[in-house]
Amino acid sequence: MAMARIIEQSREMVGAAMMYSPDEGMMQIGNDVASIEEVLRNVASAIQAMTRQVQEGETPMHPAIVDKIKAIHGGIINLSQEAKELKPAFENLHQVDINRIRNPRPGEGKWDLSANRDYVGR
Repeated sequence: MAMARIIEQSREMVGAAMMYSPDEGMMQIGNDVASIEEVLRNVASAIQAMTRQVQEGETPMHPAIVDKIKAIHGGIINLSQEAKELKPAFENLHQVDINRIRNPRPGEGKWDLSANRDYVGR
């Protein structure tokens, strides 16, 4: 049986996520977390486009199936709206650290943990 093309593409997305290795620091992670909203919108758009093609292509798809797919699409859209809260939450919960990155003090690097590891816990 042939694999649905949408499955192939979704597996590529999973593969990319499995190789995720943020090496630039927490600001990169914050940016990546904020992108989850768009990822979910893209998944919802893919499902919607596939459903539209089926509907407009005059296929004998039962309307109840189309309705279920539309409900799934709506659920993913709702999740993307929730994901919209990730960026402000990240910035709020990491406010002190982000401020130190955006507005570093003179010699800020001297406060880095790696420069002070011999004094941790004293």
